[in-house]
Amino acid sequence: MLSDTLKTQIRKSFEAAKNGMPDFKIRQAQNKMIAEISKTLAGEYPDTNPILCVEAPTGTGKTMAYLLSAIPIAKANKKKLIVSSANVALQEQLLNKDIPQVQKYCSVDFEYALVKGRSRYVCVRNLINFVEDSTNDHSLFDNALLWDAPPGKYQLDQLSEMLGDYSDKKWNGEIDDLERTPDGSLWQKVACNRFTCTAKSCEFYNECAFFKARKQITKADVIVANHDLILADLSTGNTVLPDVDESIFIFDEAHHLNQKALSHFSLSTSTEFIKTTIRQTQGVSEQVYKLTQQDAPEDKIKQIDDYLNDLTQLFKDLEFDEDIHLFEQGVVDTHIQSIFQNLLTTIGAIYTQFETLKESWSDYLKIKMVDKTIADPLTNALGECEQHLSSVLLLFSSILQIDEAGKPPHSRWIEKTTLANKKTNYILNSAQIDISNNLNNLIWSKVSGAVLTSATLTSLGSFARLNQQLGLVKEQNQYLRLPSPFSFDQVDFIVANFKNNPTQVYEHTQEVATQLLERIDSNEGSLVLFASNKQMQMVADLVEKKLGCDLFVQGEFSKKLIIEKHLSLRKQGKGSVIFGLDSFAEGVDLKGDNLTHVVIVKLRFSVPTSPIEKTTQDYLQSQNRNPFMEISLPDASLRLIQACGRLIRAETDTGKITIFDNRLVSKFYGKQLLNTLPGYNIVIE
Repeated sequence: MLSDTLKTQIRKSFEAAKNGMPDFKIRQAQNKMIAEISKTLAGEYPDTNPILCVEAPTGTGKTMAYLLSAIPIAKANKKKLIVSSANVALQEQLLNKDIPQVQKYCSVDFEYALVKGRSRYVCVRNLINFVEDSTNDHSLFDNALLWDAPPGKYQLDQLSEMLGDYSDKKWNGEIDDLERTPDGSLWQKVACNRFTCTAKSCEFYNECAFFKARKQITKADVIVANHDLILADLSTGNTVLPDVDESIFIFDEAHHLNQKALSHFSLSTSTEFIKTTIRQTQGVSEQVYKLTQQDAPEDKIKQIDDYLNDLTQLFKDLEFDEDIHLFEQGVVDTHIQSIFQNLLTTIGAIYTQFETLKESWSDYLKIKMVDKTIADPLTNALGECEQHLSSVLLLFSSILQIDEAGKPPHSRWIEKTTLANKKTNYILNSAQIDISNNLNNLIWSKVSGAVLTSATLTSLGSFARLNQQLGLVKEQNQYLRLPSPFSFDQVDFIVANFKNNPTQVYEHTQEVATQLLERIDSNEGSLVLFASNKQMQMVADLVEKKLGCDLFVQGEFSKKLIIEKHLSLRKQGKGSVIFGLDSFAEGVDLKGDNLTHVVIVKLRFSVPTSPIEKTTQDYLQSQNRNPFMEISLPDASLRLIQACGRLIRAETDTGKITIFDNRLVSKFYGKQLLNTLPGYNIVIE
């Protein structure tokens, strides 16, 4: 319950911020958000989960609201507060601005820390061994077994430099703090890895960058993370973060959580990766058998190769659409399934044998002295092979899993690629199309409290789509939609008089170019949002020399640089136009006269292009459900509101929004989409 002490602490914190922050504005919506977060996390709503979903429009002050209310409650209940964002920009803002600011005014003392995944830290033991191994020749251990191509001298020099900087405390061991980042395959060999880590048994445990960071996290009351790290950590047993039942989660930018989870619970491997893994496993195993003077069992390389050859012959008979073959409703052809089963059985036997060998090697090291320049790399190699074998087995198990009748199936597909040596490589994929149960099992059913927030959480004015995606049950949680603090009635939302429907691609593109030249003021700041890169490039070619001001097209420069160039021109009073895709439709904050006109070229409907989306659409249709009404329309509503949200970022902002999509007036759903917009002055030409 929300005790008098907690109420006083939250009130004091809010009052201190109000009086101490020079730009603080009293917002009724922010007060409401603080109250609802406090009541939900303190258990004021009996017989429901301590979970609150809050749609808090831009200008609400949501970050301050959830920090001021959640920190005292977390501290009082001896829980960790984990604040998670979807992108680096918000994470940096939390760390460098918001949390330090709250620390000044919060009535309770707290410490905070940033948490990163284990693979972001160097393993100093691995680093030392690789540097030493480059200058020594050990015939007993062939380290090159684990490389597709051995590292070059410049790469080894880079490792030596990293080791020197770490030893001299010039580098903290995090990849993000390196001036020169090593390529992915090189970093993987020296990064921390749960499969190769020996934790407290390691002689470098006290100097380990990862475990130093872990100690900081255990001291911290507030932990800043991201959605990807949380999903990865929870699904591998909480090796980095505190236990879920000991934590309160704030998911900022919660509208990204579903896509992140869908990606996270997807599995893939390739035919060439399987071949390489089996050979590496055999090579490393032979070295252990040789060292421990055991007889090596017969290798299964030829058997696996034969199965894979049979498989690729069957793949050649499949129909590929843009190099992808999607199995209908996730059901794999019987002949292919049979070979998958053979591979699962054979690789499963290799894995079992390998685990026994790994244990015997561990026991051997306890009774025999082995030179650490041999023992450490060999132990690492065993861990890496275990990781690779287990990933292959997980994929085959998922592909062969029988989906429950009437429940969403897995999406299963083959992707055809060509390697540098012109050899065909087939990537095998299996993904869940509904991750609601995963999220419920990992988070919602266990968590001490959770707040999910974003400027756009609802679709068509409802939380139904969010609940469906994330596995939340309406009756079991709390929901809050806050009004915008901005006045929108002076903003014109113009539905342009357009002859051509966006489905008439060529004609629509030509008309977009013509109308842009008529409507864009070359002395102002404008943002034009496209749903298609191809259309964006075509329009750019048609208008660039006629606009009368600078045009920046996404892809020509980084997003950050485009915004910097745009701001520089606006500061000089010059006109500037940005052409952007989805990534410019959210997270772009151009206040005042930096942006006074947003043009939306067309509604962004979800076209099922990915295998997961196609499988989902087919499944819904098989259940006599309407994918357009359940997915495409709600998602289009959310995206339209996000795109419109680029214009008004502060109380004093002004401007207009123009949309070049006549479906808003010609289709039955147009009125629904218009009705869910903020209170713009709708102008239908």
